[in-house]
Amino acid sequence: MNSYFLPRRVRAAVTSTLLVAFASCTNIKNDSDRTRTEGAVTGAAAGAAVGAGVGALAKKNANGALAGAAVGAAVGTVAGAAVGDAQAKKKEGYAQKESALDSQLAGLNNQIEGRRAYNAKLRELVSAKEQQLAAVLAADRSAGPTVQEFDLRTSVSSKIAETDRAERSWQETINAHKAVLKGASADARGPELEAEINRLAEERAELLRQRARLVSITEKLDKK
Repeated sequence: MNSYFLPRRVRAAVTSTLLVAFASCTNIKNDSDRTRTEGAVTGAAAGAAVGAGVGALAKKNANGALAGAAVGAAVGTVAGAAVGDAQAKKKEGYAQKESALDSQLAGLNNQIEGRRAYNAKLRELVSAKEQQLAAVLAADRSAGPTVQEFDLRTSVSSKIAETDRAERSWQETINAHKAVLKGASADARGPELEAEINRLAEERAELLRQRARLVSITEKLDKK
């Protein structure tokens, strides 16, 4: 190998410069900025090494190696920065996707808890209405509907209408989440999202079961 190829002081200068540059990367808190900077530094390192070698061979002296290293580092910085930028954008894309899915799961969990609380209160109300039904049916109804029967009919009818609105709204929510799931089918957290959607669907099914109990109350009232 030619004795002028990368003299010791050239190697030392390039190495010390790059060590300082890489060390500075660790102080960058933003991951995207750090990725871009690391790309530029890596490109500068590769460019400086190649440029120094070319310069040394062309000029046959250390000055040629230093000049080549400077030019190579400049070119390598530009190329490395482009690569670092591409990598940073890819990371940002992954982060945005993960953040969006996390937000979707968090929102879905809140919806499930809200539906569960609604169903718990609905079950209590239906049980109370069934007890009221038993009292109405046990009373003398030969003279026509009593005040208690009228109150029971109107309150149950109003609650059935409410559950119908809720059922449609809940189904629309489920459909919206399923659309997101379809778009995230390749995501590792897709199964988790699907499981949460199934939990929401179960709460809708529970809503329909309580609606059926309400309808049963009106049917029993209609029997003579």
